[in-house]
Amino acid sequence: MNMDKKKKAAIAAVMQYLETERRQMAAMGGPARVVAIPDAARIGVARPYGLAGRSTQMQIRTIMHYRGLRG
Repeated sequence: MNMDKKKKAAIAAVMQYLETERRQMAAMGGPARVVAIPDAARIGVARPYGLAGRSTQMQIRTIMHYRGLRG
């Protein structure tokens, strides 16, 4: 029962926060801020040139560490 009260209190707090934020945006009178949502198809696309560049950077770093340790 105690968890139910906590859940209800948390939901009420979030709803109150969202309502306050909505009222503030309405009071400002400006258009709502547009948030760009990334295309789901492009999120999982592997970029081979980007991956190759990162791999090369890591290899160069490793080589430089070995040269520094060699003395």
